[in-house]
Amino acid sequence: MTRPLDLPTSFADRVCVTDPDIIDPYCNDWTGRVIGTTDLLLRPGTHHEVAQLVQAARQHRATLLVQGGNTSLAGGSVPLAHEILLTTERLDTIAVDPASMTATVGAGVTLARLQSEIARYGFSFGVDIASRGSATLGGMTATNAGGIHVLRYGPMADNVVNLSCVFGDGSTIERRDTLLKDATGPSLQRLLIGSEGIFGVITSVTLRLQATSQHRSVAITPLESIDEGVAISTLLRGKLASVNAIEYLGPEAIALSPSNPPWERGAGGALLIEVLETTSSLVDTLDNLSLDREWVLADTTQAIHGLWSWREDIAMWVARVGKPLKLDLAVPINRIGDLYRQAQMVAQDARIQCVCFGHLGDGNLHINLVGDDHSLETSSRAIYQAAVDLGGTISAEHGIGTLKKGVLPLMRSASERHRLSQLIELFNPGRVVNPNVMLDPSQGGGYERS
Repeated sequence: MTRPLDLPTSFADRVCVTDPDIIDPYCNDWTGRVIGTTDLLLRPGTHHEVAQLVQAARQHRATLLVQGGNTSLAGGSVPLAHEILLTTERLDTIAVDPASMTATVGAGVTLARLQSEIARYGFSFGVDIASRGSATLGGMTATNAGGIHVLRYGPMADNVVNLSCVFGDGSTIERRDTLLKDATGPSLQRLLIGSEGIFGVITSVTLRLQATSQHRSVAITPLESIDEGVAISTLLRGKLASVNAIEYLGPEAIALSPSNPPWERGAGGALLIEVLETTSSLVDTLDNLSLDREWVLADTTQAIHGLWSWREDIAMWVARVGKPLKLDLAVPINRIGDLYRQAQMVAQDARIQCVCFGHLGDGNLHINLVGDDHSLETSSRAIYQAAVDLGGTISAEHGIGTLKKGVLPLMRSASERHRLSQLIELFNPGRVVNPNVMLDPSQGGGYERS
C-alpha cells in the first residue's frame, strides 16, 4: 500500500506507516491483556493534518482508532476491529501563558513533559497520575483522568480551559486566544471531556496551571482496617485545609513489595497522605487531632519520592504476578470498606488473587484481579454489581473503553444509551472515529440497570 487512503504522496510519506515491525508495539495495551491489529498507522503532526485524515477516512468508509500514550486500562487504545490507528504522539507543542497561568499543549504531550516545562515558570498542574511518563494530555482529557490530587484540584474536567477537536464528520473546533471566562452558551468542548473519542479527535488542550507550593510533606501510617483509614481520612479532610492526597495501600499490595516497608505492617494495609505544609506543622496538626500513632514522614524531594513509590510501584508489582484485569471503581467514601471486603470475598471464592489500592479520599478503589480468564470474567461482573449496589460506579477515571461496554447498562439506562448514540451520530456519523469504544452500535447486550 504505497498511498494509503489515496492521500497525496508527500502527505502519505510524512504521516503513514505500514511497516508491521513499527506498528506492532502500538497494538498491545499496557497490561498485555488486550492485543489488536492494524495494517496502517497514522502519525499526524498538526490539527489540519488530523482533519485531512478524518475526511479521507470518511471518503473511503474506513474507521480510525485514536491512541495517545497507550496507557488505557479499559481496552480503549488498541485496534480490536482492525481499525486504522491514529496516534497523537506528533501533536507535541507546548505554549505557556504566564499572564493567564495556562498552557496550551498538543494532544500528544505527555504529562511528565508538561510538568517539566511549566516548572521553569514556577507552575504546576493539578492533575497527576502514576503513568505521567507516557500518559498524554489528550488521552487524559478524553478519559477525564483524576489521579492523586482530585481532592484539591478535581479531575481533568476542572482543569481544562479550552480545547481543539476534529469531529468524526470532518468539522472542527479550534481554540481561541486564552479566555478564562466565556458565557456564550453551552460548551461543546466540555462535551468532549471524558468522551473517549466517540465524537472525534482532540488535537490540543488549554490547561489551567497552579503556583507551585513552597512546602510539601508526605506521611504514611499503618492501618488495622480500611475502615480505620476512612475514619482518619474523614477527620483530615474536615480539619486540614492543606490536604493534597489521601491514598490507600492494601495489605495484599504491600505484601508484593520486594522489600520491607519502613513502618510496622498493619492488618489493614496503610494510609498515605500528602499535605502542602512542613512536616513540623503536619506533626503539630496530627497531635492536635489526637492522631498520635506511628507515622513515617518525608519532606525532601528524595524522601517524598521514596514514600510515594510505595503507592505508585504497586501496579508494577502486580504485573510481576500476572496479567491483571484492572477494575476502576468508586463508591461513596463511607462504603469503600464494604466494596473492599466484597471484592476480596468474590476473589477468594473464585480462587484468584485480588490486590487493592486507590484514592481513599475520593472513594476510588483500584481492584486488580489475577487468575484464569473465565474466573476473572465471572468475578469482575460480581464486583461491578457490588459497586453499583453500594451506590457506586463501574469506572471512576479509566473510562469504559471496550472492556466495560457489556456492563455499561448497570450504570446507564436504555434511554441514556439511546441519547448517547444520537449524539454520536450527530458529531461522528457512521462512527468513523473510535467505532467500538464505550457503546456498541446496537446499544444492546450486557446487564441492565435495575
